[in-house]
Amino acid sequence: MKQNLTSLSIIFFITFSVNCFADNSITITYGSQYKPFAWGKNGVAYGVQKDFVDKILGEKLGIKVIHEVCPWKRCQLYVREGVKDGFFTVSTPERAEYTIKSSIPFYETEFVMHTSKRNRNVEQLKTIKSLKDLEKMHDIEHIHMLGSGWHEKALKNMKNVVTTVDASTIPSMLTLLRADVYIEQSEMFRYQAKVNGVLEEILTLDETPIKKLGWHIFIGKNSKYQSLMPKINEMLEKLQASGELEKIKVEIFKKHGIE
Repeated sequence: MKQNLTSLSIIFFITFSVNCFADNSITITYGSQYKPFAWGKNGVAYGVQKDFVDKILGEKLGIKVIHEVCPWKRCQLYVREGVKDGFFTVSTPERAEYTIKSSIPFYETEFVMHTSKRNRNVEQLKTIKSLKDLEKMHDIEHIHMLGSGWHEKALKNMKNVVTTVDASTIPSMLTLLRADVYIEQSEMFRYQAKVNGVLEEILTLDETPIKKLGWHIFIGKNSKYQSLMPKINEMLEKLQASGELEKIKVEIFKKHGIE
């Protein structure tokens, strides 16, 4: 009997400790198929975004963070409904409705066009300077990852758009001519193309970026951790002013094989 009571006490203590930790930790979600910026393996989060959150929120601010991965569309739904606290991504009008974001991006990237070197539209794509120019090309097919709010908004006037749940398959889909154009940050796309062994078959049109985007931490308006944002902003401003934020970016990008 005494042994049973001891066992129950231990179980209660462990459960209580885990719950206390969870109650005092902000939960940030990441897309599961966005290598090298965010991905999951056996339920564990990895990538550039997770490392930035660990560095700024964890190391610099001493905030306890729980990292979780899930399909990107579900991540956003969880934050909207208050099931999770936040995510790491770019701004869209829809996200502004249910989140607040950091005043300074953790880092910035340029979104450019990618296509196959064998694509019949290559020469015409080389003349494109903006999304408005792309809208005039009615016979090309765009592709993006399902749940990408930026792409959904940017490509809303395009005639032909297809989606995939796994962004890492897009380089191969372009080389197989199953889509014509993918607008995405060069660092992520070319990393995936290299991993898939198709980098030499890809043409990246980066002379005229379609869009420059900042990557922020977002906290849901239904989260009790909204009060952390002024503290996060103050730290980001300090790191940016000292030049340390850029050094952090270089260090994390290099760790994940991004040049």
